[in-house]
Amino acid sequence: LEGVGEASLEGSKELDVSWKVTCGANVAYDQFPSQNQLFYPSAKGKSLWYDPVFRVETIDGRNVWCKRHYRVRDGPVPGTFRFSVLDNGVTSDEFWTIMGAAEDLSWVVFHYAGAAGAVGQRYLGGLLCTADGQMPPDKDLDEIWKCLRSAEIEPWELFVVDNDE
Repeated sequence: LEGVGEASLEGSKELDVSWKVTCGANVAYDQFPSQNQLFYPSAKGKSLWYDPVFRVETIDGRNVWCKRHYRVRDGPVPGTFRFSVLDNGVTSDEFWTIMGAAEDLSWVVFHYAGAAGAVGQRYLGGLLCTADGQMPPDKDLDEIWKCLRSAEIEPWELFVVDNDE
């Protein structure tokens, strides 16, 4: 990763999870509580896997943990990726972009655009993720809002994720 120091890369390896979602811009996906974003290399090392693990609060008050399993391939330019997932019999294809990140990787801003062609569904979203799921320090917020605005997402559009387990 160009421009990221060795200390940053080493520090990122110490995280228990890749990131937790702090807030997101898609009402259908980004409001689930306790979202863990797990990224790890494939066995052959040519791509990544992405497993979001999240808690769903059911109508009858139960908490159920859910997981999806995405294949991740490099996109056409650095910082872009193609995600694909089979979800309840429907394949979704998504294009993700890293909009920005802290030098120490303590936070990252993603934008995604996806489609489930078989059912004619398209969607857009953005995520602010941190190591612990809490908002980054105030000193970082101007840079984060700039990243989100470059994806045409305003801070007031974000849903804060409940990361109290």
